[in-house]
Amino acid sequence: MLLFLTMPFPSDEFRKIGWRSDLPLERKALESVPGILRDILKLSFTPRLRGVPSMDFGVAIEDLTMEGWHPGDDDTIVFALEPLDVKRTEELHDRARTVKARVSVDLPLAPTDVWSPQEAPFPLFAQRDLALAQIRAGAAAAKGALGDDVNVIIVDQGINRLVLANRFPAAKFSGGWIVDENGRGGPPLPPKLIQPGRWLDGHATRMAETVLSVAPRANILDLPLLPSDIRNLQTYLSWAAGVYAMLKGLIPWLRQVPRYSGPWIVCNAWAVYDLSHDAQPGSTLNYGGNPNNPLNLAVAALPREGLADVVFAAGNCGQFSPHPSCGAGQIGPGRSIRGVAALPEVLTVGAVRGDQRWLGYSSQGPSPAAFGSTKPDLCAPSQFAGLADWGCAYTGTSTACALTAGGLAAARSFPATKMLSPAALHARALATASPVVHESLPNERLGSGLLDIDALL
Repeated sequence: MLLFLTMPFPSDEFRKIGWRSDLPLERKALESVPGILRDILKLSFTPRLRGVPSMDFGVAIEDLTMEGWHPGDDDTIVFALEPLDVKRTEELHDRARTVKARVSVDLPLAPTDVWSPQEAPFPLFAQRDLALAQIRAGAAAAKGALGDDVNVIIVDQGINRLVLANRFPAAKFSGGWIVDENGRGGPPLPPKLIQPGRWLDGHATRMAETVLSVAPRANILDLPLLPSDIRNLQTYLSWAAGVYAMLKGLIPWLRQVPRYSGPWIVCNAWAVYDLSHDAQPGSTLNYGGNPNNPLNLAVAALPREGLADVVFAAGNCGQFSPHPSCGAGQIGPGRSIRGVAALPEVLTVGAVRGDQRWLGYSSQGPSPAAFGSTKPDLCAPSQFAGLADWGCAYTGTSTACALTAGGLAAARSFPATKMLSPAALHARALATASPVVHESLPNERLGSGLLDIDALL
């Protein structure tokens, strides 16, 4: 216990008195208190305080400047060495109003292994090479599992293929979908078509880079599903459901073309943070808590029918540093992984720092009971800078999702794992995940542990 005392001096100047001991508050410690302080504080030895005296009880008063001064009758010092109930607290506040005193609260503290970038002097931790080392991504190159013939769809706002080629000159950009920017969930407006690979440099481009940092020979396809702003949630969810239903029919057709005949992975580095306008619970259109919502059904069909591995970001609504867009009811344990990220068929990824410390914005499970899943499934690093480029940030559970999608792309180009069903590869990723430092797994923050590409292969 740390105690600060502020007392009125005759000159009306508030000054501090102090004494510190690392000993428990027992007779030996009491005897070491300077006599004048012992008289002022009226300390007496009480044996077996709270059972057995321990280091939980200590006295620390700062800046001893007591010469020539003695407290008057109205100077009151209160030591609260046990929790106070509401009545007792009110009594202390009433007493404080009648004398020159202040009442403060000792807040209970518990150790939490978490890092919140918003509270750090600098929000990035190390560079991408450390993140890749944590998940043993070097095994992909060592074993020749570089993503050859694997098709990875980046579901996002849109990729800038020129920037991607500048950062990864060998990148295989393989096209994508033409999307009407004004048709992605907003009010009716004249068409504004987005060509594949011609969106502004931003989030989607960095997700593609992150996939390629693990599986550099994968084919990258651009699916600009996300609007710049979801102005009408139900319209957007219906439109997105149609897009995923389209993939269900399109992937088998594309597999007949030699260039696209290999495995498919869908990288979904996105989440709906605010469900305040979601349909009511019990409605078929409810997205957050109903696995039978049309969008949830369309997404689940891809891995369930063996068409693609689907990876989702857990979201950035963790209890310690949630994204500002997170709805009030979507923050923290059991509230922040909903909708598509809660589906048991998809691989849902939380985020850790480059030294495996949990990132406080990473959304926490469990998922809603109706989904019958424990989320997240595993975790991967995030919140790092690009190689030799501290101005290029890779953040959020989005980055962890993209690293994991790259890991699956490596597995899909490796003989021992390429023919596994999506469900089997999903299970293998969980079973081979590495323990996280100082964590008891599985848990609602990190799932089964850290993605381990070497063990996965």
